[in-house]
Order: sequence, then C-alpha cells, then structure tokens
Amino acid sequence: MKMHFEEHRSAVVLRIEGEFTHEDVDVFRRRCQEWLERTTGSWILDGAGMERIDSAGLESLLWFADELRRAAGRLRLANLDDLVAKAMIVTRLDRRFEIHESIEQAARSLARSEAA
Repeated sequence: MKMHFEEHRSAVVLRIEGEFTHEDVDVFRRRCQEWLERTTGSWILDGAGMERIDSAGLESLLWFADELRRAAGRLRLANLDDLVAKAMIVTRLDRRFEIHESIEQAARSLARSEAA
C-alpha cells in the first residue's frame, strides 16, 4: 500500500494505492496519527487507487473516523474502486461513512456541513 497526503485549504486528501490489508494497518495508523498531530479539520480519503481492502483495513478506517471525530474533524470517502465499494456495502459501512463519487463532491459536502 502506498499513502500520499496533500494538504488543501478545505481538507487533507489522503490517497491510498494498492491493497489495504492487515499488513498495512500499523503503518496507516502511525502515519495518520503523525498528520493528526500537526493538522486539524476535515479529511477526504481518495480510494481511486485502492484495489482491495480487508477487514483490518475497514477497521482502520473506523479507527481513523473516530480519531477525527475526537478532534472535531470529519472524514469523507471518495472515488472508491468497485471492489472496495462492494466491501463497504456488504459490511454496511456505507451507512457509517459518507461516500462520494469524486473529491470535489466530498469537498462540497464538507463545506456544506461547516456552513450549517
């Protein structure tokens, strides 16, 4: 798994490429925690390059959403690959996360929630 972080005005965009499996959980949590210590606000996870996610990866997303919520931030998911989107539906996590077709839609959603 490769992770790329980009800080934008409205949110931090985290791009994940490859497979997000139990082997990647420690690195994911450590790198996200490092970013959480120096940034505040909302995040968008861009899953366009994520080929597969297992239960440990899904659990890590739940952990990350909880960490953001504690810090008064929000998480949106965008550009999920078909297999990853199906995993979200099968596990009913599509009810827990806001999932958008594009980063732009996710950013608009965050802007609307901040304005409310």
